[in-house]
This record gives sequence, C-alpha cells and structure tokens, in this order.
Amino acid sequence: MKTGWDDHGFWGLARWLGRRSLLMLFWTFFRTRVKGLEHIPAEGGALLAPNHQSYLDGVLMTALIRRPVRFVMSREVYSRWFVYPFARFTRSIPIEPTQSPRDLLRSLREAQEEIKAGGLVCMFPEGQLTRNGQLLPFRRGVERIMRGLKAPIVPVAIDGAMDTALGVRGGKVRIHRAFRFRRAPINVAVGEPIPADSPAYRLREEVCRLMGSAFDYRREDVEPLHREALRAIRRKALAKNFADHSTEGPVPNLRVLAAVSVLGRRLRPVWEKDEFVGILLPPSLGGFAVNMAASLAGKVPVNLNYTTSPGILKEICSVAGIRVVLTSRAFLEKANLKVPEDLETVLLEDVRGEATRGDKIWGLLAGLFWPARALEKALGRKKPAQIDDLATLVFSSGSTGTPKGVMLTHWNVQSNVKGALQYIEIAPDSRLLGILPFFHSFGYTAALWLPPIARLAVTYYPNPLDGRAIGAMVERDRATHLFATPSFLSTYIRRVEPGQFGSLTFVLTGAEKLRDSLADSFARNFGLLPVEGYGCTETSPVVSLNGEDYREPGIFQAGMRRGTVGRPIPGVSLRVEDVESGEPCPPGKAGMLLVTGPNIMQGYYKDEERTREAIRDGWYITGDIAQVDEDGFLSITDRLARFTKMSGEMIPHGRIEEALQSLSSEDEQAFAVTGIQDEKRGERLAVLYTVEEKEAKSILERVGGEEGGLPSLWVPKWQNFVKVEEIPKLGSGKLDLKRVRAIAEEALVDGNGGGNGNGD
Repeated sequence: MKTGWDDHGFWGLARWLGRRSLLMLFWTFFRTRVKGLEHIPAEGGALLAPNHQSYLDGVLMTALIRRPVRFVMSREVYSRWFVYPFARFTRSIPIEPTQSPRDLLRSLREAQEEIKAGGLVCMFPEGQLTRNGQLLPFRRGVERIMRGLKAPIVPVAIDGAMDTALGVRGGKVRIHRAFRFRRAPINVAVGEPIPADSPAYRLREEVCRLMGSAFDYRREDVEPLHREALRAIRRKALAKNFADHSTEGPVPNLRVLAAVSVLGRRLRPVWEKDEFVGILLPPSLGGFAVNMAASLAGKVPVNLNYTTSPGILKEICSVAGIRVVLTSRAFLEKANLKVPEDLETVLLEDVRGEATRGDKIWGLLAGLFWPARALEKALGRKKPAQIDDLATLVFSSGSTGTPKGVMLTHWNVQSNVKGALQYIEIAPDSRLLGILPFFHSFGYTAALWLPPIARLAVTYYPNPLDGRAIGAMVERDRATHLFATPSFLSTYIRRVEPGQFGSLTFVLTGAEKLRDSLADSFARNFGLLPVEGYGCTETSPVVSLNGEDYREPGIFQAGMRRGTVGRPIPGVSLRVEDVESGEPCPPGKAGMLLVTGPNIMQGYYKDEERTREAIRDGWYITGDIAQVDEDGFLSITDRLARFTKMSGEMIPHGRIEEALQSLSSEDEQAFAVTGIQDEKRGERLAVLYTVEEKEAKSILERVGGEEGGLPSLWVPKWQNFVKVEEIPKLGSGKLDLKRVRAIAEEALVDGNGGGNGNGD
C-alpha cells in the first residue's frame, strides 16, 4: 500500500512542486517558532494530534514536517472552498460525526490502515475549530483509530494561529487581518510520543501541558507593562478610554499620557533613590497614573492595602523598605486613614498644584511623541526595562502573621493578560468598570494593566460596595464588562436598578466562591449570568476562567460550566495530586491542586524558605483541593490552607488565633479558628473556645483594637463563637482541623446556635 501522498509519476512531481510552493508562501508570510520536532518519527506510522485553532493548521503541519501527512478532517472544513484544494492535494480523509456508523467506521479504518502501512496521519482530536479560544473536549476518534495498533501518538500544541487572518473568533474568519501576519507569529510545541492505548483525556492533558511550552515563545514578542500600555494609548490618543468618578465622562487618552509624564517628572526628586514606592490610592485615574509613572521611572510600585490595620501597614512598608507613600488628601480624609508617621507622605493634590504650564506642555509632547526609552530616561530610569524585571510586590498575610510580599514580574502579569484575553472577547466599544483595588493581584492585573494593553476603555470607581453609585457609573459610561467578587454582586442585587446594568455583556467573579443561588438571583435581576474564575496572588492571579458559550447551526462549544471555575487559560497547566501519595489523580477525583506556567510568581520577597515550601519544581502548590473533569473544567472542592476568603481578602486563621490567645489568661491553646459556609459571603469565621464566656467576650472586644491589632474584617462575630470542653488535637499534638470545622458547622451551620454554644 502506498502511504502519504508522495506518489510516483506525474502526480508525484505535481505534489512535490505544490508542496514546495506552499512552503515558500507559508514561510514568507508567517513567522513560526517550533520546539520538539525531533519527537516526530523519521519513519514508521504515527498519529499526530494537534489542537485546532485556525484553517491554517493543516498547512502549518505540512510546512513543519518533512514527511507526507494525511489529514483526518471534518467534512464541514473539508468542503470549504479555500480548504478543499489543499484537502484533495494531501489526500485528506473527510469524516462526519453524524454520518452512518458504517461510513464513519470506513473513514476511521482508512486512517488506521495508513498508520499500519507506516504513514503519518494527523487528526485534530477536538473535531472542530475552536471559536471561543478554549481547548475543547477531545473526541474518541483517536482511541478508535489507534485501537489495536502499536504506533505512537504524538501530541502537538499550536498557539497564536487563532490571531492570524484565518483564525475564527465568534464564528468569523477575520480576513481583514491579512496584512498583520507578522504581528501574530505561530508557536508550536511537539511533545514526546505517548502509547497508542492512551485515553482521550490523557492526550488532552498532554496537549494542554504543551500549550504552556508553546505559549512561552510569546515572551519574545512583548515588552514591559508600561511600554505596552504606552504604545496602545498612543495609537488612539484622541479616543476617550479613561474615566473615573471625578470626571464628568470619559477623557481623551492624551490627557492621561500628559498626566503620567508630569507626575513622573515632578516625582523624580522624591523617589530617585528608592527601589520600592508605596501607593495608597483606590481604583482611579490618579491610581493608574501613579502606577504607570512609577513603572516608567524604574520604580517598583507597591499598592498598599488601605483596609488593613495601621500596624500591618507599617510592617509591610518595613519589609519592603518603603520610604515614600504616594496618596491623596481627599482619599485620606474620606477613608479616615493615616499614613505611619515614619514615612514620607506625598499628596497628589500638592504635586498637581506645583505643575507649571511648561510642565504640562512638556508632559503632553513627551507622552505622545518621545520614544519609550527616552521617556524612561527623562523620568529617572537608569537601565532599559526588561520583561523579567520586577513589576510589583503584592502583599498577602500568611498564617504565621508575617506579611508575604509576592514578587510578580512584567512577564508574569503580561502572560496572564494575554492568556485571559483568549477567553474574554473585547469589542471596539467595550468598557470595563474598574472597581477592584490595585493592592489585590486581581485588581492589579485586570483593572490596572489589562485595559490599556487590550485597548479596553475603563471607568474607575473607588468604592465597590457603593451599589447606587456603581449602577449610575455603568449607566453613565455604558460599561460592558464588570469584574467583581460575589460579595459585591450581592450588594448590587439589592441596590442597583435593573436598567442601570443594561449595557453589561460580561460579568466575571473571583476571590470567593460564586454560589448558584447568587448567580441565579443576579441573572433574574439583570438578565445576565455571571461566570466564575479562579486564581491566587501567587499566579498573577488568573489560573482558570469560564468564558462564553458559542453557538451556530450544527455547532455548540461550551465556554463555561456552572459549578466550576472554568478551564485553565493558555499557558497555564494544572495537576491534581493525591494528598497522601502525591500520585496524579484521574479526571473527577479530588486532590491537591498544583499550577505551573509563566504566571507563577518569582517567590516571596526575602523569604526563601516559604518560597521553597510554595513552589516545587516550578509547580505552585495552591493548598486547594480540586478536581478536573475530562473536558478540562476545574472545580474547587475544599481548602487545606488555613485561610478564609471574605470580600476578596485572604484571612489567616493562625493570625487570629494568636491575637485571641495573646489576650487570654490560659497557657494552653484556648481558641481554634476555622471557616464555615455563609449564605451571603460564601464563608465566615468561626471560633471554638475553652475559656469562660465572660472572658471570651472581653477578649473579642479588645482583639480589634490596639491590643489585638486585627483589622475589622478579621474580627469574628460573637454569634460565631462556640464553647467546647477542649480544643480538638491530633495524636501528634497538632490542631485537628477537620474536627474543628465539623464542630463549628454542627453548631452554627445546622442552626444549633453559637456564642455560648446554646444559641444565646
């Protein structure tokens, strides 16, 4: 039997010339980067199994592989006028899932016979082009073809083809991108062959892992965050992409560029000798401008948590060596905040008032026309910015009570933005309502840097709990996208008029569990179902997202699945391990969730020990118990790490226990803190205690003041205290976390009361 399409005679010569011409055209118009080609067998049969991003994928595989390749492709693609000549040329095998079993079997047998005879067959296991940017479920056709064969399966990951002229997004082939080929290079990673009897889900896992390897090529095409943002804003200098509560409406981009340049110039003498600068500002134009100016000037901005206690704020500044804090007089007064006395406070109102007309003219011209490197030098940056430079420190408190500075680089955040944008459709008229604080990783990435880089207009508002004002801002600026926490959505259901959210088309939640009842209530009120994502501060933060479903006649592609936190974004790989053995878990079985990818932090600032504990061989150990189904959707089922998420904050149980115990008269552990279910916030703090009720109440009254030093959000409610005879312990002497939680849930969730254990 002849294999491939390298026939002899006239047709053999024609195919050889056609292939050469095809390769010349392809390499002329496309920049393709490949790793792992040595894994494709030089001889003998094998099945190539790449993901399917564009109508170019078949041409791409033909161009990369020296051996003839026959393709198994859906008849819908096979019959397209611009595919049909190529399909006939390569002797492709059309297949139709809805055809009769006999015809389907005949097509699969033809592919099987080709492999038996020593030929290469390429089959796209997804069965169709992705329209929503996600890696689709793998069909069983691969298993049927390879049944009884000893030939290997070679997994292949293609990244970037969806951004080319023949990529499909929302069902449209974007021919208008025909002159942008070189701006969207295609990246390919070929993996080591896997056995013929590997199930479809195992193959999908391997392709997903390879996607991270292919995605990593993108680092060669991106620049540091401030440069990407500068370029994007300049391209539409007259567009009105920025607004906040202090403006009557969106303002021109050139005004924002001028403000950034003036701020950087005026602040140069203030922060010239500093590496880290503190920023104490809410989501606003001022907050964006200061962060971008600091990044241009070569400083590492540290957005400070203005909801935490003064003691922790001072500790954070001490750990990072922060000397200067940039803030606003109006914000300090409205939020009733005080900057620690040993820090230099710089007020934006004063900086703005000192700016001369000459400064403003210079800022406008420099912001619009100066080369990025020249502007960086003018603002004080000494070395050229690199993609692996530190972009920020995001502080989150650990269970030991010592603040942890998560080090995120420009590439960490950039990769997160690029990956998330594969799942989130941005139209020319899209606008984000930016309410997430910049001191959270979610806000820093999604509200600060994603809008300018994605050319997504943004309106900032400083108080995410001010429901009435939020509704008015969405209505005023016709916002289409909203990123929030479930707690915020609960507030909007009560305080926002349905018509005010009429312009919204996409609502994404994170930081807390999105309950089905809350999602349904939001959908009933506003006619839009919010979707959920998952991430951690250490992952910059997005790990997975639910996107939007795609429908057209004959095609349905699920972009979201209720009860899950979506699929991993491009570049990110997941692994679920058995908690006891460390062995990989099959689909549907829960275990410890590990994450790897370009978004994983560089480590904890000046804390190598905790960095080693958190990252193992490039995999970040999340501390969450999760499971992944065969279609790649991730579900978080439990949490081993001793934290409770409330209003987007990670609240450490150990820190609260220490504060309570420090005020107790007992030497033995008298308090145990856990997290239990809560209808409004998803979780709430519960406390088991052994001291007398009177003493426990006294301690609770003092723990949020100067003696205990806990932020108000961290202070448990008295109705969530449960009196016990003794604190549950394991044989090793450690706290029995499961038993602590079980006792608290039995007393509180099941309605048996709290406080003194009797419902009083």
